[in-house]
Amino acid sequence: MLRVTGGKAKGRLLKVPADSKIRPTSEKVREALFNIIGPAGVNGARFIDLFAGCGAVGIEALSRGAEHATFIESNLKNTRIIRENIEHCGFQQSAKVVLGDVLLMLDRIKLQSSSYDIVFADPPYDYLKWKILLSKITVNVNILDSGYLIIEHSSKVFMPGEVEEYLVLHGKYIYGDTTLTVYRKRGKF
Repeated sequence: MLRVTGGKAKGRLLKVPADSKIRPTSEKVREALFNIIGPAGVNGARFIDLFAGCGAVGIEALSRGAEHATFIESNLKNTRIIRENIEHCGFQQSAKVVLGDVLLMLDRIKLQSSSYDIVFADPPYDYLKWKILLSKITVNVNILDSGYLIIEHSSKVFMPGEVEEYLVLHGKYIYGDTTLTVYRKRGKF
């Protein structure tokens, strides 16, 4: 079990699938993530949680004031847990759970003209399709001005200093084997 670290649902316990291979973002890293963004960055934001697992990061965003969160997860059992966690925290009206492969769903997002303030991606640590993932995010997702792209990955994985010319490195934050690489869209800071 994990707990929400801040906001309206602070202290609420979240279910994690017992027999799955997901690696939920730790409380320490989630807390650090939202300290990096700051209250002004998350309050009223549209958030998308790619490779959502149990939904902990997106739920944390809702708890801390995000207006809406979309969760994309490829495992049916995990999507059920995400829905249970969302309901347990009382965020049903501001959340959408999508079952499907992240790369395919990113193509569909383009067709839906969705815009987000914060894009968070936490693929498995043995993920090999980084270039494809970053390309699909930059081509298909409209990140609003001054928005964030945040990648959680193994500290052994190298992430570029810039993704396209409009997403620049805001910082790399290392927590043991976990690194948060944070990009920010050029715009009004």
